[in-house]
Amino acid sequence: MPLSLNDLNTNWTIIPPTATVREVRDAIPRDERRKRYIITPLNDEQFAVFRIADLIAFLQSKAHGEFPEPGMHSATLADLAEFLTPLAWHAVDRSADLKEILKTWNRDTDPPLVVLDHGNPIGILTGTRRGAGGDADWLDVEPASANGGGHGAKAKPPSREGEAPPPVPPPTATLGAEEAVAPPAPPARRINVSFEPPDQKDKPLQVGETYTLVFSVDLQRIAEAIADAALDERRIFPPNVDQVELFVQLLSDDFDVLTDPQKLIVPREGKSKNRARFDIVPKHNGEGELTAVFSKEGNAVQAITLKLNVGAAGQAALLESKTLGRPVEAAGAVQPRGLSMWIDYLGAGFKVSILDPNGTTSFMVPLQLQELEQAIDDARAALKAIVEFQDKGTPVYQTGIDIPASVNQKTLPMLAEAGYLLFQTIFMHPGAGQPAKDFAKRLRDMAKQDTLKIQIISKEMLLPWGILYLAERFDPNNIQPELFLGLKHIIEHAPMQPDMDFPTSIATQPQLTVSLNVNQDIDKQMGFPLIANQVKYWNGIEKKAGVKIITRTKGDDLLTALADDKTPDQIAYFYCHALSSSLAQGGANNSVLQFGKTDSLKLRDFMLRAPNDIRLASAPLVFINACESAELSPLFYNGFMPYFVDKGARGLIGTECSVPALFAVDWAQKFFDQFLDGKPLGQIFLDLRRDYFFNHNNILGLLYAVYCDADTQVHPALAL
Repeated sequence: MPLSLNDLNTNWTIIPPTATVREVRDAIPRDERRKRYIITPLNDEQFAVFRIADLIAFLQSKAHGEFPEPGMHSATLADLAEFLTPLAWHAVDRSADLKEILKTWNRDTDPPLVVLDHGNPIGILTGTRRGAGGDADWLDVEPASANGGGHGAKAKPPSREGEAPPPVPPPTATLGAEEAVAPPAPPARRINVSFEPPDQKDKPLQVGETYTLVFSVDLQRIAEAIADAALDERRIFPPNVDQVELFVQLLSDDFDVLTDPQKLIVPREGKSKNRARFDIVPKHNGEGELTAVFSKEGNAVQAITLKLNVGAAGQAALLESKTLGRPVEAAGAVQPRGLSMWIDYLGAGFKVSILDPNGTTSFMVPLQLQELEQAIDDARAALKAIVEFQDKGTPVYQTGIDIPASVNQKTLPMLAEAGYLLFQTIFMHPGAGQPAKDFAKRLRDMAKQDTLKIQIISKEMLLPWGILYLAERFDPNNIQPELFLGLKHIIEHAPMQPDMDFPTSIATQPQLTVSLNVNQDIDKQMGFPLIANQVKYWNGIEKKAGVKIITRTKGDDLLTALADDKTPDQIAYFYCHALSSSLAQGGANNSVLQFGKTDSLKLRDFMLRAPNDIRLASAPLVFINACESAELSPLFYNGFMPYFVDKGARGLIGTECSVPALFAVDWAQKFFDQFLDGKPLGQIFLDLRRDYFFNHNNILGLLYAVYCDADTQVHPALAL
């Protein structure tokens, strides 16, 4: 059996071999020096695993007196080959069987093992070897001079005459070097967009003419660039990844793109090894827009949208550029996707583009926004009918988690019918062409494969993707549960906004901060301590794992927090009522979160008192658990998701329609039990949906949707 997270120690930090001893010391909290492991990547896919107490014991063995030698603090880990070499060991994959590992690794004598998942460390297999004892604060004493003067409050005894100098650091190291300011970080790389030949940037494009756009990664903006995008150099590639292969794909309705997707090879440092070139032909005069999407293994990392001048004399070629998504530096860490769709609303309908390195597949779905809203409303009406379904006068989905098989047999066809009609409306629309129908067949075929990660990038097509039912024909007497897209596959509706410069992991060290934003009136309304029980659950998490909990019960308190860019929330959990309006009733700006009978906040209130240009540095994951609410329209998330993402949130998870209060509490607790244990968010969603349905006959797990990166997880996992 593959290794479980329960088998692993998840209290670790990656520190590169280029780090100095001082940097290692400063990276580990004082109270963690005997407990937290340090993972240092080495050559040949090996890692050294140790604790700072082990490093101190080694350095003490090389010191000639009571205190650290001059120069020790500035030595890098790479300088300490005598220390690292005995600790070097090849990593193992999480899929490996522990019995097989133990055939070549001795728990009693060998160093700890790094365990990888898709090439990334997820934990450590530790043995019975005891760590070093002694003074864990020994490195806190800094030499005061190169001649062996005072060490803080204590004087360093001189070296014994005739003894050889310590073996570390290199002989050239001096206190002057030790105390010197660390070298500045290299300048952030840029992804440059230019024309070939370069002088085209100074004049308009002409209809029918062919032009060549060039994309490259360089150390700075190049002189011939018409646009460039900053790369966040704080984001590093995973260990053992020296370069990534990105595929650049151009999407446009205003230009003919004559070139298939191109590969761009980006090393860990320096310029890209090649340039991606595309031939384009303007279709009409005026403003022409095209989007360059950068993806790795089907996962969209970043996009650059260009608006180009076609035909207007006296103006340069570029009118405007905008960068969306994660920095390309993050590409080394992203996980593959089995299918990725980029969907734009163009007025005449939705243009669906499949991100595929083998070629661009695009087609139009001639749906207007009102028609899409109606189709989604019809689907959500079916969901609501299931939530309110009564058996012998009992609303079974509102009064329990376990659903009788006889009820499931009646409600499952209701959901399948709604999901089948929604799929037909979108991908088999009467006005759609053959490419759309060909893709519908492809999607049906893919749905029958093993579990895929499916990525949707769209601002407007916010479907309840999980309920799509992909049977060839609808047969109410033969519903196949695994043909519901969300019961078989991991689905993410990924936001693509500017400045998404955060990792997929949520740091739990030195402390995880969670806010509870709740409607206390719900306990009175329901006659049951739903809020009180959740507060009790989180108080238990606070005591067990040291999580900081912030509880807010008033709308004013929430708006005050969101107006402060230093608000510490890393997870912002909402358990409240949610309301939304149709386009005719005012649309997304009239969406409401209710914190009490007389305490309601519209989206317009958020925009007025906590505008979205105040970005939250903590990049929170927002979870809106909308319980016992009025029907949610698709415009609810069309409003709140962009708002929170614009404010720096990493994304949002929430419900597709009103959810029974008891189920909402049960789902949230099961979700957080697994999420805080380090499991990726998308996998939790799939596992919970399958558990509720196959073990409890309960289909309501499909009511929750992922509007963020499905690989989001906390790290390191908390010990609960």
